[in-house]
Amino acid sequence: MELLFLGTGAGELFPSAFCDCDACAQAVQERGRQARIGSCLLIDRSYLIDVPPNLGLAAVQRGVSLAKVTHIFVTHSHQDHFDPCVLAATRHGSSSPLRIFCNERTSELLSVYQQFNRFFDPQKLNLEISVIEPFDTVCEGDGDIVVTTLLADHDTTGGEKPLIFIFERDGKTVLYACDTGWFPEKTWREIGRHRYDAVVLDCTFHEIRKCRRGHLSLEPFVELKKRFESYSLLKSGAKFIAQHISHKHSGDDPSHEALREKFLGYGVDLAYDGMVVEI
Repeated sequence: MELLFLGTGAGELFPSAFCDCDACAQAVQERGRQARIGSCLLIDRSYLIDVPPNLGLAAVQRGVSLAKVTHIFVTHSHQDHFDPCVLAATRHGSSSPLRIFCNERTSELLSVYQQFNRFFDPQKLNLEISVIEPFDTVCEGDGDIVVTTLLADHDTTGGEKPLIFIFERDGKTVLYACDTGWFPEKTWREIGRHRYDAVVLDCTFHEIRKCRRGHLSLEPFVELKKRFESYSLLKSGAKFIAQHISHKHSGDDPSHEALREKFLGYGVDLAYDGMVVEI
């Protein structure tokens, strides 16, 4: 299974176009692994988690085609994870629909968006939108891929039920848990039913500040990793990956290399835009 991280940032681009701190200025000059768009993951070039702003441009810049994407799974409606403008530009020409799985809140907002963008017509774009609930199971391609939806600990404005996902394909199992704090107990129980080849986990605030609700900082992130290990939920050689990295806005953001060294000390990989992981 191939995991391609097209975006690894939090609620804004980094560097931020509207920030004049030293860290952003340096990142603009270097244009290296420090630069991040909103978080999204492409699995085996066919299954996409989230559609942040600038996704299309980011893919093109990295020589990645999204033409073979058949399914999109949306964690929640926040704009850094779901930008309808990206869908309005798909012009999906295949005879097969582009299948989009999202929670009810996201689906409702899509209906509102359609009123303001005449180019966004799910029928003409060949989009098939399905509403999913936490703890649903989506089985596609005669069992080629099985996706289990779980409830995240995140913003519930408007009654939203934010989601995280377990992906199973070809004997491989991946947990994608972005935009969540400490897992709700029912989510923990479902997570404990599997063993993982890779865990991709939110660490939004790394060392900016302590956080256990809505997002994670380094301390609870490491606690969660130890819990996976203590319950033997990680297969031999499993990857544990930090995702959704935020900007400090204080001018002293650590470089990707410095932050990566910090995470490596805990046996964790730090995701960067364009990173490819084979499991």
